[in-house]
Amino acid sequence: MTTFLLRYLSALLLVSQGVCMTVAVAADEFLPPEQAFRFEARTIDANQVEVVFNVADGYSLYRERFAFAAAPAAVKLGKPVIPPGQFKFDENFGKNLETHRGRVVIRLPIESATAAFTLTVTSQGCADAGLCYAPMQSSARLSLTKASSKAGQ
Repeated sequence: MTTFLLRYLSALLLVSQGVCMTVAVAADEFLPPEQAFRFEARTIDANQVEVVFNVADGYSLYRERFAFAAAPAAVKLGKPVIPPGQFKFDENFGKNLETHRGRVVIRLPIESATAAFTLTVTSQGCADAGLCYAPMQSSARLSLTKASSKAGQ
C-alpha cells in the first residue's frame, strides 16, 4: 500500500509541475497591457482632445469600460465621442458587449480648462485567447495653448 501511495504521489507531483509550467508558458504568450493597448492623447484645438488606442491583433477593448478624468478639478470634460464597435457575447460578463479592435480614435470635448492639465483615461480589454486584463489607467499631460502629443502610462 505504501509503495502504491508513493507512486501515486510522485505521479501527481509530476503532473502538477507540468500544469504549473504550462500556465507559466501560457502567461508569457500574452502581451503586457501597455503593448496590447497602446495609448496616445493630443490636443486638437482649445476645445478638443483626441485619445487614440492602438489595439494589438488578437485583443479588444470594452466600450463600456472607458472613463475619462482630468486634473486639476477646474477642467471640465464633455461627453466623449466614441466610434461604434462590434458586439460580441462575453462569457465572463454573461452578456453582449461592444468591443473595439485596431485603431480606436475618441474625441473628447473640453468645456473648460486651464492652459495645461493631466488627462487620465481608464480602459479595460481582453485577449481573444481568454485573458482579461484588470482595468488600466493611462495618462497624458496636455496643453491647450498648443497641440501636444505627450503620453504616459
